[in-house]
Amino acid sequence: MPRHFLPLCGTQPDCLGAAAALIQPSVPTFWLGETAPAAVLALIPQASDDLTLSVLPARKAHTLLGQECGLLVFDAFSGFDVNAFAAVLGTLVGGGTLVLLSPPWDQWPAFPDPDYRRFLPWPRTLADVRGRFLARLVRVLAQDRHRFRPLPVRAFRAFDPAAGDAYGMMHGYGQGIHQTSPWPAPALRVPTPAQQAAMDTILQASAPVTLTADRGRGKSALLGLLATRLQQQGRTPILCAPSRQTAITALRHAVTAPAFFAPDELLQTLPAADVLLVDEAAAIPVPLLARMVQHYPRSVFATTVHGYEGSGRGFVLRFQALLASLAPGWQALRLEKPLRWVAGDALEAWVNRVLLLDLELAGIAETGGLAGDGDVPADGITPMQLDRDRLAWDEVLLQQVFGLLVTAHYQTRPSDLRQLLDAPGLSVHALLQAGQVLAVGVLSREGGFDPALAQAIHTGQRRPHGHPVPQSLCFHAGLLEAAVLHCERIMRIAVHPDCRRQGLGVHLLMQLQHHARLQGADYLGVSYALTPGMQTFWDRAGFVLARIGQKRDRASGCHSAIGILPLTPAGQTLAAHCQSVPGG
Repeated sequence: MPRHFLPLCGTQPDCLGAAAALIQPSVPTFWLGETAPAAVLALIPQASDDLTLSVLPARKAHTLLGQECGLLVFDAFSGFDVNAFAAVLGTLVGGGTLVLLSPPWDQWPAFPDPDYRRFLPWPRTLADVRGRFLARLVRVLAQDRHRFRPLPVRAFRAFDPAAGDAYGMMHGYGQGIHQTSPWPAPALRVPTPAQQAAMDTILQASAPVTLTADRGRGKSALLGLLATRLQQQGRTPILCAPSRQTAITALRHAVTAPAFFAPDELLQTLPAADVLLVDEAAAIPVPLLARMVQHYPRSVFATTVHGYEGSGRGFVLRFQALLASLAPGWQALRLEKPLRWVAGDALEAWVNRVLLLDLELAGIAETGGLAGDGDVPADGITPMQLDRDRLAWDEVLLQQVFGLLVTAHYQTRPSDLRQLLDAPGLSVHALLQAGQVLAVGVLSREGGFDPALAQAIHTGQRRPHGHPVPQSLCFHAGLLEAAVLHCERIMRIAVHPDCRRQGLGVHLLMQLQHHARLQGADYLGVSYALTPGMQTFWDRAGFVLARIGQKRDRASGCHSAIGILPLTPAGQTLAAHCQSVPGG
């Protein structure tokens, strides 16, 4: 069955009341927003004790992964957390309905979204955000008006929802909300043909297998079915995932649940097992996964790829490359057909388009002019600062830019798209040739604190939002002047895979330096994973290693490092001080 979309527009109180009227005891419902559970219950007409209702803030949406609902209410008035939205949408099964509560679409881009606070650096306010992301979202919705149309909440409440969904049938809104059959019993433990084929391959494999899929394809269920089959063969499977809650679907699909271990516990105890099953492997640091491979040669590493878990692409980019050296003969499997909803689901296609979750980076057309000597790029390449208003309107350009950033950075999340378009103080730079984006760099304006605030940061009394490089150097490395001086931080830098080792990275850095000088910055700053390759790159670019983090980054498994490139005499003095602070 298809999934349905009911976009309710109006004031927040009216939207909350209309959404609450849709809740039924027979339909499991997830409600995402800042409204307290008791307040939601108070809005429900004739609320009963047998409601299956989960009310929680968007920041806790990850606790719902692996579960299913038939009605999903997302309150955008509370903040349109796009990471949570993308993730929780995967819990909505076929026949279910997404109810999105928002201001009227023509007013939504100007709405002071509370979620902006995640990327507002001190002293910026909500008024400093232009709302480009929401304007683009509304535009994409409007392009599908035959399928998705805003429904003024007062018009919706003028009809009786219990009357056979007459308004929905007449106007194409909210179809299925009141025609849902009794909620099905727990999923049948019978594999689909695609799951069976994958299971057969895994059962015969003697080396690790990676299993990737978009959300809703039955990846986690397959792990549970596989555990049962292994047990029937007299073999012992064990299950690992970032948390037990993450593994709930796999556990539910096994006749006898396999022993579960969190990653740290697994590697500390190294329990005996014939096969290790790992769910949402992308959320586990690659060095830990490598240790698992070394101890459990027969293993399955499953993960969601297209953006929902935030680091799924890193799993593809880094872990599978590591497997090639650690475990020759490893295999890659992928599940394509959705199980929770029908193939070609309009809701999935829409969210993929809005959040660019299914981008595939296009190759660079053969021009015959890209071959350089490794330090100097080819002719015909134009450096350009990209106007973000244009970026929000030019889908081809946006897809090229964001696709390049996603491919190069394994921690990219849907919120990074919103930050790219909306965050104050950001500038986007690119190298283009014949209309194609070859390299992208993103700068963030930081530092410039007054001496009193810098002193408070230095002593740990204040921690203003944002400004990670100046604040880290000021507080952790004891370099007070790092917070007073002006910094342009390199947030992202990416070169197209087809154009690497041709001098484009150096060329792009020169462009970023030029822009930073024009902006009056004292130094360029960058934070990166401390690997030999990365350190060599930044050393060659002239950056001074200013600080090494004490703990390993969870996503990269490496220590983090901060490097700076001085641009003024004051920046030169700071760089000299950095060299005298071992470790930071």
